[in-house]
Order: sequence, then C-alpha cells, then structure tokens
Amino acid sequence: MRYEVPFVPDPAYGALLAGAADRLNGVYFRLGPETPDARMPGLADPSPMELAAGLSGLPPMPRLGLLNAAFHAQETLSKDGLRDLLMLLDGYLAAGALTGIVYADQYLLQALSDASPTVARELCAVPGINFRLDSFERAAAVVDAACSTRFRPPPRIILDRDVNRDLDGLTAMAGKLRREWPDMGLGLMANEGCLYACPFKQAHDAHIALSRLAACRVGPDLNRDLGCLRSFAEAPGRLLASPSIRPEDAGRYEGVVDCLKLCGRSRPAADVRAIVAAYLDGRFDGNLIWLLDAQEMLSDRFAIDNAALPEDFFEVTTSCSRRCAACRYCDELAEGLLVTRAPGLVPYGTG
Repeated sequence: MRYEVPFVPDPAYGALLAGAADRLNGVYFRLGPETPDARMPGLADPSPMELAAGLSGLPPMPRLGLLNAAFHAQETLSKDGLRDLLMLLDGYLAAGALTGIVYADQYLLQALSDASPTVARELCAVPGINFRLDSFERAAAVVDAACSTRFRPPPRIILDRDVNRDLDGLTAMAGKLRREWPDMGLGLMANEGCLYACPFKQAHDAHIALSRLAACRVGPDLNRDLGCLRSFAEAPGRLLASPSIRPEDAGRYEGVVDCLKLCGRSRPAADVRAIVAAYLDGRFDGNLIWLLDAQEMLSDRFAIDNAALPEDFFEVTTSCSRRCAACRYCDELAEGLLVTRAPGLVPYGTG
C-alpha cells in the first residue's frame, strides 16, 4: 500500500520519508502559521521558509499545501487577502516546493483561479477530506467543480472516512469513479479516529474556520465537555467502532484504493514519525488510542492494546450494520480490553 503523509521539517522524519519514497503518494502540509486550514494554529508551526527548506531534501513527489478551512471571510476572497495568498503560493512555486493545494471552500478555489490563472495552471486542486465524498454522485459533483476552474484536475481524491468499513459500497463507488476518471487515484483516511458519522463534525469544522476570523478560539474543552471526547469516555466501545484502518489491515484495501492518507500533522515530529513508520511496517505494538487522531487526546486516560484485538476484528467490523446499540461487538471488546489509567502528569517540582 502507498501512503500520503503529513510533512514536518524534522531531519529524522525527513530521512524516513526519503527512504520510503517509493511507497509514498506525496506529502501535505500547512502553508504557514496564519494560513487558513482545517486545524487550529500551533505554537511552533514552521514558517514557509522552514517548510520549503525541509521539502527540498525530499525526492520528487507531490507536495500539497493545505487551504482547507471550511469557509473564509469575504476579504480573503478579494483584494489584499487574496493577494497575500497568491504571493505565498507563488513563493512556494518559485522554490519548487508545491505541486497542488487541498481545499474545502469552492468560493476560495474560484477566487484564486480568477485572480491568477498563471498560478492556478501550475497547481492541481485536490478536494479535502471534509467534503465528505461518500457517494459517486457527491464525488463527481465536487470533481466537476474543481475541473471547472483553471487549476489542474485532482490527481486523486480522498473518500469520506465513513466508507472505510463498507467494503461493498466502497468497491462499487470506486469502480464508478474509475470508469469516469481512469487517471484519477482514490484514497482513504486511515488513522482519523473520530466517531462514525460524527454528528459534531459540521459544527466543529465551522468553529475552526470561524476562529480564524474572530477572537473566538476553539479549544479541546469543546469536544471534551460536549463533543466526541465526551462520547468516547461515556461509551468506550465507540473507540473501536470508529472507522479507522489499522496498520495490520492496510493491505486489505489493495486494489480497492490506490493509497491511504495518514493524519496527525499537529502532533510532535517524533509522534508523526512513529505513526508513519507503523503503517509502513504494517504493524503497531502499543495503545491503539494513541495511534488515532482525535482519540489521541484520551490516550493518557485509556489504553487498548492493538495487538490484543481478535484476528477477526476487521471481518466483523466491515460486515456489521453500524447500529452499535443492537450489535454490541465493539462495546463487549472494549469492556474486556480497555485499560483505564491515571493521567500521566509530572508531579510538581520533579520535571
């Protein structure tokens, strides 16, 4: 299986990617600390110069910059805001560090295309995972919209994570998409561990986008107190019912999709390196909750030994009704495997 992975400018991680270049479909990254994307800014986000320098050490492969906030202020879509984004893209192009963008706002894509056809023709436009491409019809409409701009067509699309465990539906949708666009690759998000069909997602994406426009930063307490983290803590079986793909099961998607996308770009470089290495190895020995984005925030409280999952875990979870209240398979597994532990806090004065 090939992988699309986050990029962080870390020498050890860069060496891992360079050594595994033949198994990579590309890297993706935040374009800069203040660029609008689908994550909150971090305290130590690398600058465009640091990113370009790190990317220069990689072998040739797709390099995708993230402009995937759910929506943008009107001033971002015109005048100074649009000019600043185009200048940033042009700088990355001049450095040979960018081949495309990942977007989630068609207004932004159209505005960039109109404002600078020259820049647009140098880059492909890849619909972001948050378009939730869960059917042929939805995927076709979004791809058609991307192709209506001056950007180059998407070389591949990442399908909605909720189809990961619906192999029959996924295979049928992939077949239709390949017949329509035989040169376009298909991928799945592997280690995003949020709730299946997450009912909080639309509002959460909007909160993140809104926080870029006003002084209303959204923090982990929102999901801890009201959202998915609370749901996981109240019903731990949902941790296993999340439609993630373990490293051990990645090979089962060969021939169905062309690649798996790995997430975790806001985590420390050592974590990102360990996550990517686990998927490249096809094996992870450790706490499954730690491996999965979203769930990782609970990994100091809960642990599930990945190696302890039964051999038929994949077969059962890809053939169920996804009506957890009636099935109880993941609930019963969690009852037997979940370890609850005290948070790993460093005592005052010892660290």
